[in-house]
Amino acid sequence: MTHCFDSWGRSFGAVEAAAGRGRSVLKKPMSSSSPSDPYAQGATDPHDYDPDERRSSAVDDAFEEEDLETAEERIERENAPSAVDYYAVLNVERTATEEDIKNSYRRLCLTFHPDKHHRPEDKATAESRFEKIQKAHDVLSDPVKRHIYDTYGPDAAEMSWEVGARGQSREEIRAEFERQSRQRQEIAAETLVKSKGEILLSLDASPIFDADVWRSRHRRRLPLGRFEPVNTQSRGLADVLQWPEVTQAFVKHSWETQITQQSTLIVNGDVMARNGIGVGNVTGTLRHIISPLMWGEVSGTIGQSPMMQGKLVKNFSSDSFATITATSQTISGPPTLVGVLGRRITTKTTGYLTYRTGEWQLGPWGADQDFRERSACSLGVMRQVERGQWNVDVQVGVAHSHISLSYFKVLPRSIRGRFSLTLSTLLGAQASVAGDKKITKYSRIGLGVDCVSMGGVTFRLKLARLGQKFVLPIMLSPQFDMKLAFWAAVLPVCVSVALDKFYFSPRRKHRLAQKLSQVRAANAEILAQRKKEADDAVRIMKDSVLRKVEAEESRNGLIIVEALYGKLPPSDLAPIRALSMQGIKDIFENLGPISEEGASGNDAHLEYIDVTMAVQSLVNNSQLHVSGGHSKVNIIGFYDPCLGEQKRLRITYKFQGKLHQVEVDDQAAVAAPLRAHLVPDRPNSRATAI
Repeated sequence: MTHCFDSWGRSFGAVEAAAGRGRSVLKKPMSSSSPSDPYAQGATDPHDYDPDERRSSAVDDAFEEEDLETAEERIERENAPSAVDYYAVLNVERTATEEDIKNSYRRLCLTFHPDKHHRPEDKATAESRFEKIQKAHDVLSDPVKRHIYDTYGPDAAEMSWEVGARGQSREEIRAEFERQSRQRQEIAAETLVKSKGEILLSLDASPIFDADVWRSRHRRRLPLGRFEPVNTQSRGLADVLQWPEVTQAFVKHSWETQITQQSTLIVNGDVMARNGIGVGNVTGTLRHIISPLMWGEVSGTIGQSPMMQGKLVKNFSSDSFATITATSQTISGPPTLVGVLGRRITTKTTGYLTYRTGEWQLGPWGADQDFRERSACSLGVMRQVERGQWNVDVQVGVAHSHISLSYFKVLPRSIRGRFSLTLSTLLGAQASVAGDKKITKYSRIGLGVDCVSMGGVTFRLKLARLGQKFVLPIMLSPQFDMKLAFWAAVLPVCVSVALDKFYFSPRRKHRLAQKLSQVRAANAEILAQRKKEADDAVRIMKDSVLRKVEAEESRNGLIIVEALYGKLPPSDLAPIRALSMQGIKDIFENLGPISEEGASGNDAHLEYIDVTMAVQSLVNNSQLHVSGGHSKVNIIGFYDPCLGEQKRLRITYKFQGKLHQVEVDDQAAVAAPLRAHLVPDRPNSRATAI
């Protein structure tokens, strides 16, 4: 199909969308409960969580990235100590109202306001913590700053923000910020996208794979134009191991530059050599945006095949477009015309109708042409599916007709697969299978096999880096051979899979583990500082937490027995079941700074911490709410005990004298008490996973 409206055509060419994974977040429990049902109301069913969707570690997660460089960058980016999350500091959801933010701020002030503490060391710690609480409140309570923070992060929220005048709307601020970001990105990427090249080298290896072709090409010529009979003897190893013959070479290079805001100049040159004969052409294209809904371009070619071409594209609406292309290779006849009408049928389906006039005459103009190109009409449908797309095209023409089907799919590990099948009255059946994989940040390698019932079997090797591309088509047989086509498709795939499984994957995983270790070592001081801040916060909240425990005991309410955060071990409820109420109170009395479980002895490899005190501080009137949508390392009294690993929070609590337990993912919310958290009276009960 002729390329139509480019903004649509780019989406037709490749589908790069990654499937996002949804996350269910618990709703905040209601502040009041009916006397008959003391449990939290309106919370999401904890069994909605699918534990199979959890990621095990940063190494495993980055392992699925496109290439080693990108995976290493991802580990470094995602595991670098992030800026403070203001929503986590205030323990509110990202959808929190101004009233929710104000109430949370007031509750935290009761514990961390410096005036509430009299000992010098506690007062200094409270001032440091209260400064962050105050900053979080100032940003989230200001609608403009909150919007900037939500959109661009804490650094943008703390900028002087001189990208726009005071009084600008959110849309104007966003447009100005994105314009400045786009300018910086264009400057950085200018050398990467303005130059493109392609080298194609066609090889004929059919004598290696087809003995009959080899014998026919090695017959001696006899007098009177005769050839000696075909030699039926088998070939030796030296006959097979010969370099394929180069049948065609093609080189193309192009560059573009923006003349004005609406106009772009593109210049490309190409040279082709075949059977000792070479031709070359230089083409210049001027592309101009006429209006937001219309653009056009004019191209001229100088060389062996001079040509003039004009193209006009009109977008009628967001759902329909039309394009007309006129091409003239001679003044002895009118230009050939190609018209395309396209319309979006559904949100993921687009239909298009294409008509080609071929060579035609207008009165006496064009009567002397050979009419090698005939008119044709085609109807096609393109549909996007999850991580892929398929196309169906049916063409009816004077010279030949065809029906074609193509399918494109983005597979895991940045592998892209393509399949096409065409039935034509000119070439018969044609089939193509191809795939490519990203091997470095800017490079891809691809393999493919083309089969034509009237044209043989061809193996293709492609290497692309940035805008440069090298293609190596190798003809395996001039005639269709099903067995040869099968092995040409299967053997390279099997070799690639074996190399990836037994060499590249172990090497890749080792490199990523080393990268994570380097990130941990580089950020050791920051992590130690955050551990100290969490310890200090726990120390100054201890008195208020003890008062909460006394209050909850008096009303037979919610008391946290144990809360662990990090890379958790299997749950063991036996010691907890044996605890009396006095034993629980003694635990709170003896709790000091956050203890890193397994920090000494034989359990030093364990990577989780005790956050019982910090979680109890979040209990208010027998209701516990831990906000979601962010990592819990930013909650007051928490820190990251296992950088790069999947962290979870397990809370064991008593409510109305009954034992409950819940375990949640790092970014999931927690609402308690819930009846679903109730631990049955059996020794091997497991925590409710959310």
